[in-house]
Amino acid sequence: MKWNEYTFNELDLELVFSIRDELKKVLGEKADEALMTSGFLHRLQEDPLYVHHFDEDYWVSHIIKRFQKSIAG
Repeated sequence: MKWNEYTFNELDLELVFSIRDELKKVLGEKADEALMTSGFLHRLQEDPLYVHHFDEDYWVSHIIKRFQKSIAG
């Protein structure tokens, strides 16, 4: 998946980049990979009300857990 496959409004983009910044603090160079493979962007596009129901800390934790599971096997 690529960034240009998605269409987000300004509020969505603010959330995405805030989450990405937090992911970079924990995952460094792997932050974009974790975000892109997590399903988060697809979920945000399909159901933004659901995504915005949770705060960014929830999503950062969720994405990190999914990424760590995916690289563990």
